[in-house]
Amino acid sequence: MSERRWLSWVIAAAMCAALSGCGEGASAGGQIGGVTENAGDGCDHEKEDIGLDEASPLGFSANDALATVAGERSAELVWAKGGTTTATFSVGAPTAARFVRSTEGTGSGLGLAELAPAEGCADHLEIDVPLGFLTGDGAFAELLPATLRASQAGAATFHHDLDLDALEGTYEVTEVDPSEFRKVYVYLSGTLSADAVIGGVSGIAESHPSGSGPEASVSALPFNIAEF
Repeated sequence: MSERRWLSWVIAAAMCAALSGCGEGASAGGQIGGVTENAGDGCDHEKEDIGLDEASPLGFSANDALATVAGERSAELVWAKGGTTTATFSVGAPTAARFVRSTEGTGSGLGLAELAPAEGCADHLEIDVPLGFLTGDGAFAELLPATLRASQAGAATFHHDLDLDALEGTYEVTEVDPSEFRKVYVYLSGTLSADAVIGGVSGIAESHPSGSGPEASVSALPFNIAEF
């Protein structure tokens, strides 16, 4: 499955979270300690804390996974509105890790299963790390408390909701007019490997409610910001 399709799934899942969840029991966050949850991605997740050096049921530890993807790597970033710059990512020392057992979700959801990543509802590790994200043009100069997802040693994915009010860089949303929407969300997503990083920055603009009471509804407009 291509990175573009993986990012399409991320946008769909993010839209689901922005619009109050995908079916009963959907949650944007994780509960720890063997509690099963549906995170809106079509999967149920049971999470357990593990030590950073502890071998997981996957056959590798969090530190094993980070041995390949830690450190700094750069890629060309292409802005959707035109122009390029260099994006630099740095993965710092891990602070916590969890083993996540994933199964196909039992909730009604919004039919996101067909848009799931290639690994589907695969068991994986979640590893909390500081993630640096800087662009050569100064648009982003962020140090983010990110969570990496690794289903195999040698690669990890990330998806982070950017707080537009707390950005250190100069980026402002111009791809849509924020004044025309109730809320605008921006997300950083990607895949880290031994010598590369690919992914993008995307957004969702949530409309003002239409109607009132039980008949009220909202819609969301996804938009691209950049790819790297």
